[in-house]
Amino acid sequence: MELEQVKGSTWVLKSWELIPLYRLDDHRCVLLDTGLAEQREELEQALQDYHLFPAGVICSHAHIDHMGNNAFLQEKYGTQVAMSLGEAGHQFSYLGLNATNYLLSQEDVRQSPALKDTPMVADRIILPGEKTLSFLGADFTILSTPGHTPDHICIGTPDNVLYLGDAMMTGRTLHHSKFPYAFSMQEYLDSMRLVRTVPADKYVVAHYGVYDEILPLVDMEARFLAQRMLDLLDLVDDYTTPKLLASAICRTYKIDAGDIRDMAYFEEASLAYINYLRGLGHLEACIEDNQIIYRRTAASFAKAKAREEAVLPRTGQFR
Repeated sequence: MELEQVKGSTWVLKSWELIPLYRLDDHRCVLLDTGLAEQREELEQALQDYHLFPAGVICSHAHIDHMGNNAFLQEKYGTQVAMSLGEAGHQFSYLGLNATNYLLSQEDVRQSPALKDTPMVADRIILPGEKTLSFLGADFTILSTPGHTPDHICIGTPDNVLYLGDAMMTGRTLHHSKFPYAFSMQEYLDSMRLVRTVPADKYVVAHYGVYDEILPLVDMEARFLAQRMLDLLDLVDDYTTPKLLASAICRTYKIDAGDIRDMAYFEEASLAYINYLRGLGHLEACIEDNQIIYRRTAASFAKAKAREEAVLPRTGQFR
C-alpha cells in the first residue's frame, strides 16, 4: 500500500480501495476503516514501512471490506475501535455479522475466511445524535448517513477532510457494479443528498477517489441510481419477487452469480430495489399461494409510457 497525503495530517493508504488515516503525531495514527481480512498482511506491512502505530480505528460500517481487521488490530496492538451503535451491534457477534454480510446461515459466516475471528466489542460507541467525537486527543466530526447499512457514518478529520466510506460510489466503480447495494435505497439516496450539503476541503470516497468537490458526483450518482431502478422495473412484466428479480437482472445483464454467497447478496439487493419501487408506487405487495409477491401497479405502466429518455445514457452493463 502506498501512503499519500490528502491534507495536513490526513493521509490515505492506496490499495484497491482507499483506507484513510489521521496522524496523531510522528508515529501514532487513527485509521478510518481497516479493509478486508485478506489485506491484513499488506496493511500491517504498510504501517511498519511508514513507521505508523495504529492507536485507533473509527469504522464507517460493519461490511467485510471496511472492518475486516478491526478485531485483529484491537487484539494485537491494543487499538481502540470506535463504531456507531448500530454497526457495533452487528460486529459484536457472528449472528450480527450474518445480518450485514449477505450470508445464508451461521455455518456460512463461521466458515467464511473474510469473517473468521472478526467479531469484537467496540471500545467507543458513537451514539445516535453525536456529531463530534473526541478520540485519542483529536476531534473528529460524525455525519449519520444510513442507507448503505442501518447506521453507516461519514467521518470528518481535524483537517476538514470528509471520509465518505460507502455513503456513495463514483465513476467506474458505480457504473460497473453488478448489484449496487443499499440496505434501503431511499435512505441511501437521502444520505447522499445530505452529503452534498456538507462543506469540506477534501472528500475521500472508499471506492474510489480523493476530490476537492463532491456535489457534481453526488448528483450524478443519484440520477444514475434513480434511473437504474426504473430500468429494473422494465424487467417486471406483471409481478416479481427478490429471487425472480435477481434472476432477471443476471439474465438480462449476463451476470454469473458464481456461488451461493453471491446469489444471496443479489437477492438481498433486489429486495432493496423492490422496496424502493414500492415507495414510488410502482409495485405493491400482496400474498398469493402463501407467498409474498410484488405486482406492478396500473400507475407504473402509465408512467412507463410517458417516460422520457434517461437523464444519463444506459451503460449496457450492470457491473
